[in-house]
Amino acid sequence: MTRYILRRTLWTLPVLLVGTTLAFLVLRLIPGDPVNLMLAARPASEQMRENLRRKLGLDRPLLQQYVHFVSRAAQGDFGDSFRTLNPVTSQIKEHFPATLQLAVGGLLVGVIGGLTLGVTAGLRPNSPMDSGIMFLALVGVSMPVYWLSMLLIFVFGLRLGWVPIVGEGWEALILPSFAVGAWAVGEIARLVRSAILDVRGEDYVRTAYAKGLPNSTVVLRHALRNALIPVVTIVGLQLGVFVSGGVIVETIFARQGIGTLLIGAIFEKDYPMVQAVIVITTGAYVLANFGVDLAYAVLDPRIRYA
Repeated sequence: MTRYILRRTLWTLPVLLVGTTLAFLVLRLIPGDPVNLMLAARPASEQMRENLRRKLGLDRPLLQQYVHFVSRAAQGDFGDSFRTLNPVTSQIKEHFPATLQLAVGGLLVGVIGGLTLGVTAGLRPNSPMDSGIMFLALVGVSMPVYWLSMLLIFVFGLRLGWVPIVGEGWEALILPSFAVGAWAVGEIARLVRSAILDVRGEDYVRTAYAKGLPNSTVVLRHALRNALIPVVTIVGLQLGVFVSGGVIVETIFARQGIGTLLIGAIFEKDYPMVQAVIVITTGAYVLANFGVDLAYAVLDPRIRYA
């Protein structure tokens, strides 16, 4: 197991390096001058513009800028924002709790809701309940997140008034969590149902039934473990999406997370801020997939032995 973990850890380093490099290069290819955007309509001489470029480090060769960026990023220092001239790290720390709350809320909604619906449908295949659950799963997968967000706001926030639309606290987190986790609920429910139906024909499941174990015990204790492998994959991919901020959901529900921070930084070509958010998002995806790899090895020992 230790060798397996070390091998997977080594594979994450090239991915992080490639993501960091792309984050640096893509921004430089986008037309526009950050200095002009910072000065906006304010009059400034060419000398003043050159001094500002020198202060921001934009006058250096591209390779030197890249080495400087990577060396500082490796130490957790992403420089100062072009817009606010404040450290990027401190601004991300200020906005990250809102994103983390949304990520955890969406993950809980997706995993708990998806597993519950999928197991229920798997226990009663081809029944009216199974059909109803699969219809809900199809709706969750198909409905655009912005439309679902507005629908939740209209029904539960405005008409019924059950939960607040914006604000602080866990009550204001309910609607955005359901909006961002709806796709995961539908996808996980369909995967769990399909996987349970597949493994119910395996020898070990038939043996469990032959011992006289109840249907629910066979499914939950024996069939569900093997059915979780595709589910873990979906959860790992969705976790990266959740941590990236769910930009649309954060915007609709006015949550000040790193998603909204990224949108403003892109429009104003705030290189340090955009690079920092992309690196953090890439790291979240890498860590999520690393966790998925470890979960594979735990669920199926044959994977780590191979």
